[in-house]
Amino acid sequence: MALVGTDRHAGAWPIWPGEHGALIDAATTGAPHPATGLLRAAGVLTTCRLAGVLGQPGLAGPRPGAGVETLPPLEDKRLVGLMGWALEQGPVRLAGECLASLAERGLRLPAQLLPTALDASRRATVLRPWLAPVLGATGFWLAPQREDWKHAVGVQTTDEADEILWLEGSLEQRCAFLRHERRRAPEVARERLSAALPELAVRERVELVQALDVGLSIQDEPLLERLRASDRGREVRQLALRLLLRLPEAAHPQRAMARLAPLVVQQRGLIRKHWSIEAPTAVAADWAGDQVEAEKPKHDSLGERAWWLYQLASQVPLTWWGEHTGMVPAELLTWSAKGDWSQALVRAWFEVLLATPDPAWADAFVHALPAAGKGLDIARLLPLLSPTARDKRWERLLHSGGSAVEALLPEMVAAFPLRPERAFARLAPDLSNRLVAWIDARLAEPNANPSWVLRSHLPDLCCIVDATALPALSALPRNTEETPAMAELMHVVAQTVATRDALKDVR
Repeated sequence: MALVGTDRHAGAWPIWPGEHGALIDAATTGAPHPATGLLRAAGVLTTCRLAGVLGQPGLAGPRPGAGVETLPPLEDKRLVGLMGWALEQGPVRLAGECLASLAERGLRLPAQLLPTALDASRRATVLRPWLAPVLGATGFWLAPQREDWKHAVGVQTTDEADEILWLEGSLEQRCAFLRHERRRAPEVARERLSAALPELAVRERVELVQALDVGLSIQDEPLLERLRASDRGREVRQLALRLLLRLPEAAHPQRAMARLAPLVVQQRGLIRKHWSIEAPTAVAADWAGDQVEAEKPKHDSLGERAWWLYQLASQVPLTWWGEHTGMVPAELLTWSAKGDWSQALVRAWFEVLLATPDPAWADAFVHALPAAGKGLDIARLLPLLSPTARDKRWERLLHSGGSAVEALLPEMVAAFPLRPERAFARLAPDLSNRLVAWIDARLAEPNANPSWVLRSHLPDLCCIVDATALPALSALPRNTEETPAMAELMHVVAQTVATRDALKDVR
């Protein structure tokens, strides 16, 4: 409430009728200060408003009960307690692992954990795919009873997708429905999406068009080409372009290859032939129709010709470069670094790589950075690396020690994204034990004051290390003079280790 100025100009009181007005007059009459009178009046009005609140009208009849449970509940009391902590206070990936472990063993959440699990999936949407299989009949009955729990009704994974979800569901429910239908009947799902698109907002179109990546095929080209060329939302046009990159035989990528081929030529040198590339010297009239912009954005660091080359290269599948030149990704990055157009090429290749993941290209980029990829975010490539290439990089950095290991921690966590298709992968046993040994040494230092990087990533690291490293984690050194924040962090570590250990015996 604003009281500023009441000492100079109290203003005229409104006239409140009836008993409310009489009560306010009695409370404010004789107030020693105008601000006091205002506060008293506000207090009376607030109390009257709260006392007069009417409840929501009830249902005409009794509320339908839950169906018959077909899955047994988790009964291990210790694990129920640990799982409750994980869902409410633990790392999100630990909560996901708890839910997945129940589903793998054909169990459901006990009734006392259902509100906690529904709240957790409200806060962290990534948990929702693992929640549905373990809700049970009681959970699916409970979810619609609160507005902020209704999301759980839309992520059921039964074989019968409910048509009502497409017609009346939330955006998340419609996306889940469409992805389910794409797996079962991609043509039907595509036609359904195509018919609905004109009525949808940009955000809805982006989310639903993304579902086409499930079962993507050349039959999707006409719809994607229409969206790329004429959708009114820039995000939708860019998304369609990225999906078309995964269809090299489609007309648009073929046109992009044809434009780029004359610019990448083999020339005869004194000793042997070599490849060279030149940026366009002008923009052709038909390029605008394929999303190649003639005018460079003012803030962009590329020159005009480099801007044109970057756009052309970003529309060409990565496989074309090897087929056209005979070079492998590492050789292409080395070759581009020797020329005048390296920044444009590397930037384009990086973006195409994110749209069309390729482990060989990701490996080449990681080894070439930072020389070849100034300003590029290496963490985005880590999930694309082959496990062998990723582990070799980490072994090298762990061996070097010091600040290199600090920088490695967020890389490790980012390399294990929490997605259903690759959930709960672990670090290799040797890497896990070497990492925990490094953490132990840092915490054992005199007057240890762990960096923010270590403190913020330690809970997730406890989730991704191999099980062989859990005993060492549970024995990490404690400082008798540790801060409350550090004590809480070590409690999280202990609880996470205990939960992972208990999950091994779920039955």
